[in-house]
Amino acid sequence: MSSKRSRWLTRLTLSATAAITIFTTSTSYLAAPAAASGATFQDIAHSYAYQSIISLHAKGILNGTQPGYFSPKKAVTRAEWVTALDRTLGLEPVQAAVSSYRDVAKKTWYYGWIEAASQLNIVQGGTSATFQPNSPITRQEAALMIARLIRSSGRSGDATSSFTDTNEIADWALDAVTTVNRYGFMKGESNYFRPASSLTREETAVLLERLLAYSTKLANQTASTASSIRIGWQYDQTVQQFENTVLQSNINTLSPRWFFLNETGSISDYTNSSLLTWAKQHHKNIWALVGNRSNLALTHQILSSEVLRYKTITQLANAVSVYGLNGLVIDFENVDGQDRANLTLFVQQLKAKLKSQNTVLAICVSPNYGTDWTAAFDYKQLGAAADYLILMGYDEHWGGSSIPGSVSSLPWLRESVRRFVQTTYPEKAILALPLFTRNWTLNASGKSIASSDISLDQQNQLVSRSASKPIWNEDIQQYTVSYKDTQLHKLWLEEGRSFTRKYRLGQDAGFAGFAYWYPGGASSDLWSSVKNADRFIQRGL
Repeated sequence: MSSKRSRWLTRLTLSATAAITIFTTSTSYLAAPAAASGATFQDIAHSYAYQSIISLHAKGILNGTQPGYFSPKKAVTRAEWVTALDRTLGLEPVQAAVSSYRDVAKKTWYYGWIEAASQLNIVQGGTSATFQPNSPITRQEAALMIARLIRSSGRSGDATSSFTDTNEIADWALDAVTTVNRYGFMKGESNYFRPASSLTREETAVLLERLLAYSTKLANQTASTASSIRIGWQYDQTVQQFENTVLQSNINTLSPRWFFLNETGSISDYTNSSLLTWAKQHHKNIWALVGNRSNLALTHQILSSEVLRYKTITQLANAVSVYGLNGLVIDFENVDGQDRANLTLFVQQLKAKLKSQNTVLAICVSPNYGTDWTAAFDYKQLGAAADYLILMGYDEHWGGSSIPGSVSSLPWLRESVRRFVQTTYPEKAILALPLFTRNWTLNASGKSIASSDISLDQQNQLVSRSASKPIWNEDIQQYTVSYKDTQLHKLWLEEGRSFTRKYRLGQDAGFAGFAYWYPGGASSDLWSSVKNADRFIQRGL
């Protein structure tokens, strides 16, 4: 087992039991971004934070309270603090479909900033929680958030606090204060930390400038290790719609469903020349999907015949050459367990055929829970043969099940990843995540009598029309909501907060990238969430 895999397994075990507790802060002076100009403030000449204030104002992170004034001694609200913190980390506001806090309305200027922080666990909330956005943030609350970022980067602080007023520091903040003190973020004054004192604007400037320097240094150290592959499968969209979605997202690799197996060993070819041209113009790779339409008998016929297998491989290699494709993604579902060796042989032979063309070969595999569905996957051998294995991070509860539930809850996905990395190196793995959910229809006993796949926009419309409020389930890290028309329905929501948890799981595991099934199912706010998660990891956090 590689050291990288060992570190991930250890971290996984710890993270499964770790409680996440973080507070945030607010303040209205950040309602509009500061102009990056040489404007000065009349009231900061004697402030110890003079240089920090000027620097952060020029970067658009801090603004004044009114023209020509910064008000350095003024307390910072919780909303203001989170906004400034987000800007320091390069995040963008997220207009989330579901609010993390009862007292943070979607119409407020700070809503998107607070949601961005909540989704990344910089702050923690739930539908029953309050945020108190207009209350001043205390020094110990700020310390807790900064400490969360330090710990996220793999650092910690174990020394005992030696401040004279240590007994005044809340139990929940003691470790955090120790950590920020150890790393030089917050030192206190005359050996007093003043934990319950409100954080001032000048203190905020110094603290955030230190955080900016710290995260910039981490970013420089981790730039080469950040995962980079982002695959989007084209499904249920026209070419134009797919292109528009890609431009909104972080997708850099397109996987249109162009090739399918045929009985004669030929392939059905649905290549679109317009998308080929567009991809080149926008510097996107194309890894075309090769499917079997879940046809078990046809797949067996092709894989078990040396002649048909060779013919299919030759046809695929020719298509790669003719169209100038960057890669292929094999997506064979419902493969008979008796074809296990031949499936591996198919991948090995196809990779050998593509080697001279420098073409990437990836294959989709389901999580290994010992069922007939995955009996054909020799994970270790497939991982050795292909360039990448794409772990399909769904379906925990499949559409035909009588047991309703999440398409992909975090505990189930974590266990799926844990099993996966026991046989596959993370650097050869891509995690596929769902951009859809299911609308379950239930009987009186809570069993499913029907279900339908719905997009996240359709999900959000149902939630907005429902009289019931979504409830955050801490155990599975998802919202659930129930509603009634003529029958009882229940949804396990997939939105920015739950999706970011899954995304971070793949990042922490050291996976080479992500794939989305399917981009057309995403709501517009989700791409802001994903981009923030990327920025977060790019800063080494």
